Amino acid sequence: MPKLILDVPDHLLGKGLRASWDDGFRIAVRVEEGEVYLHANDAGLRSLARLLLGLTLDGVPDAAHGHLDDLGGLEEGSAGLTVGKLPDQP
Repeated sequence: MPKLILDVPDHLLGKGLRASWDDGFRIAVRVEEGEVYLHANDAGLRSLARLLLGLTLDGVPDAAHGHLDDLGGLEEGSAGLTVGKLPDQP
């Protein structure tokens, strides 16, 4: 099985998630008929993986989240995307 190693930025309490984008990343989000489509190139997928893994770090509070939009992180014209952490137990 191939192995991929990603450095995940620390979560800074009070400052939220820190994104670390690979050079040349591209991420697009669109919503059609109630379905969300997320497309990304390899650099974009690695960058999203890093962001999602950052939510799993010790000390990251429940309800931590990050906002992505076409002004920061997403391709022009993309729908906004919020990724967040739910508590382990309801």
